[in-house]
Amino acid sequence: MASESRATARAVRTGELTSRPRRRSALEQVLRRASIVPDERFVAFPAPTGAPPYRRRLADVIGPDAMASIARAGRMRFHAVGDTGGHIEPGPQRRVAAAMAAELRAPDPARFFYHLGDIVYPHGEEANYRAQFLGAYADYAAPIFAIPGNHDAESTPSLESFVNAFCTETPPLHDAGRPSRPPADQPHVYWTLTHDWVWIVGLYSNVPEGGQFEREQLDWMIGELRAAPREAVVILALHQPVYSTDITHGSNLDLADALDECWARAGRRPDAVFTGHAHSYQRFARRVGDRSVPHIVAGAGGHHELHPVDLRVPPLPAAFPALPGVTLEAVVDDAHGFMTVTVAPGGATVEYTAVGRDGVQSADVFTIGSG
Repeated sequence: MASESRATARAVRTGELTSRPRRRSALEQVLRRASIVPDERFVAFPAPTGAPPYRRRLADVIGPDAMASIARAGRMRFHAVGDTGGHIEPGPQRRVAAAMAAELRAPDPARFFYHLGDIVYPHGEEANYRAQFLGAYADYAAPIFAIPGNHDAESTPSLESFVNAFCTETPPLHDAGRPSRPPADQPHVYWTLTHDWVWIVGLYSNVPEGGQFEREQLDWMIGELRAAPREAVVILALHQPVYSTDITHGSNLDLADALDECWARAGRRPDAVFTGHAHSYQRFARRVGDRSVPHIVAGAGGHHELHPVDLRVPPLPAAFPALPGVTLEAVVDDAHGFMTVTVAPGGATVEYTAVGRDGVQSADVFTIGSG
């Protein structure tokens, strides 16, 4: 794409990018592995701001009137996407943010935005929150929750700005001149957002490529899966993807294996997995018995540089011989966008909206079962 080439040229001039990655095929990328065991690149967690098991009730944030409206409607809508920071070129982020804010004014509005990480580029600096977060979402009046991405944790001390923005009752990072939104007041950088119909279990996958996890956090996830109501949709959210065919990052099959082990110990799998990191939209389906579990990459929330997919495989849905039961069902790698999740008792519907200079359009729709 010409716009991508121009963005890359600017990145080279500013020193953000020094060379183009070798263009790998989708088959190469989807089979990549990286150790998830903490090594010298692993960055220690900040102290939690709440008590274990690190849960936040949605009702405590949006209040009784909104909860009553949700109950009357029999469904609840929210947004999800990652990798939004409008670093270097803010236009794509501003267009996606405007499209999301427009859905807050609908008769059945979205109730919150769940961010999948990489909020502020290049390194999560506090000074960059004003343009890439406060200014970009000035018209987004609903709560914004988040898990950190690798870029959010690269400043020193790590995640201090993220904690100030998301994990305090009165965030130091706010703009008194802008319309206020209810504070997220999250209890930790990994945590669970709870509602009768949906639990979003958010992991923090740290800085190293492919993600790294201390045993403590994986044990916590196992406990949350066991504790979640059987009738609720359970979404696992983390930044680095489990499966991806983009030419820049790719999958981490070591992570897939470790999550399988945790889910076996918990006696329950999540009903969907939401990730970012790769700047594209990709929907994978993983067949588990008689169920199909969506694994989503939604990392095209606003960062100017998109990460294209080089398929070199049969038309979608694409199967991979070395990954039995896993198929790539949908791809949007030439436009930014966001997900709108509509959850009700027993399941959810997800729509991905692509956002470009010429407007917005629905690009994919899928369902999530529960239990």
